[in-house]
Amino acid sequence: MGGCLPILTALDLHDSFTRLRTLAPRLATLPRAELLAPLDRLSTMWALESLRLERSVQELTQIFSREAVLRALTSLAIGMRADVLTAELQRELGRADLLEKWEPDAFGAGFVKGYPLGVVTHILAGNVFLGGVVAIAQSLLTRNPCLLKLSREDSGFTQQFVQSLREADPDGVVSGSVAVLQWSSEEEELNAVVRSESDAVVVWGGAAAMAAYPQAKCRGRVIHYGPRLGVGVLLDGSDLDAAIPALAWDVALWEQRACSSPRVLLVEDADGSGTLPRLVGERLNASLEHVRAALPPRSLTLDEKAEVLSFRELAWWSGSGVVHASPGSMSHTVLVVPAIPTDIPLGARTVLIVPLRDVAKLPDVLRPLREYLQTAVLASPPQRWASTVERLVECGLTQITAPGAASARVIGLPHEGEYALRRLVKLVSVDLGIGPLTFPERSTEAVAAVGSQFVSGQ
Repeated sequence: MGGCLPILTALDLHDSFTRLRTLAPRLATLPRAELLAPLDRLSTMWALESLRLERSVQELTQIFSREAVLRALTSLAIGMRADVLTAELQRELGRADLLEKWEPDAFGAGFVKGYPLGVVTHILAGNVFLGGVVAIAQSLLTRNPCLLKLSREDSGFTQQFVQSLREADPDGVVSGSVAVLQWSSEEEELNAVVRSESDAVVVWGGAAAMAAYPQAKCRGRVIHYGPRLGVGVLLDGSDLDAAIPALAWDVALWEQRACSSPRVLLVEDADGSGTLPRLVGERLNASLEHVRAALPPRSLTLDEKAEVLSFRELAWWSGSGVVHASPGSMSHTVLVVPAIPTDIPLGARTVLIVPLRDVAKLPDVLRPLREYLQTAVLASPPQRWASTVERLVECGLTQITAPGAASARVIGLPHEGEYALRRLVKLVSVDLGIGPLTFPERSTEAVAAVGSQFVSGQ
């Protein structure tokens, strides 16, 4: 899908930055309606039953399940609607016109407006195929031309999406503000161009990608979205009939490649009997077997199969955990273990179930993982949600979801404790002064005249 991109040189990369920087003033001043119009057309182009959507579904099902791809593309079509994007601007930036006009404060003495950072480079990960679309949308909504470095694991969908954007944007100002390139992360000469040319670098991915773009070596702002570990918490009194199938959905939807996918599930065990953790292990195993019909597991490589066998056999022979898995299958593995191990298996629909004696001790239990925590899936009786969320916040978690919603992502909610759009905007203030510390002999008429310039004609 999308085809191979041409071999890139440092000169090519410099030229791409030059071209994007030339377009930046037009994108910055484009009326919002004209900015959103081609994106809104994309909503129709990627709607259900379109040939474009069905073609992508067929190609992407070589990597992900058909159900996951179809639902993700349906979400994409909704997310590109002009009304949805306007609501996202309003929520994340405080007002949809932040980058369009100066807004006075209550006293008429202070004015604020947002400005784009400039050319933003996104270093993409390849774990989920919509990552490039998210990066493009965030940049365009904040009027920043963007350059995308594709992951070597990229599915090809990003290029296909950009092609559809070009078709939806005959004027070319919006679509021309996006460049999609690919090179090896080991080509340090090209990485150096990114560090020196970008007005901002957004890095999505693992520790190696983070290390390649430290703030100290980059000219512009650096935003890191690093490796994350999804966890779950299931409390006594939860409706297991509803919660466990939903948790299985969260595990299987993106093959645990999404940072929100739960890998560790802490199950309340207040009396220390282990009864509820064991029951949850058995029922989650059955639910993961059942969800295969809707979300067939991907085929594992020989190395992945060997890894699955190794941690299963370690648990069997050492007695360190109870293994639940389908006989003769590596479609999933549920391990009931006494504590969170140092090495947590990654992927292959593997879930570690760990007894939790005291919910109040959650910050202590999760402290070794704090650096990697972002999303927790919480299964709880309604009356215990608020207090448990407070404990999860103490743990460092910034996104708490209901079972079955780990990957849903309501548009406009913060990501990793920040509004993503806000991080791509520079706020500028004009302060005409008010209060006791203002020079007492200045002309208030002149101040009022200056202030009127910022509100008239906008």
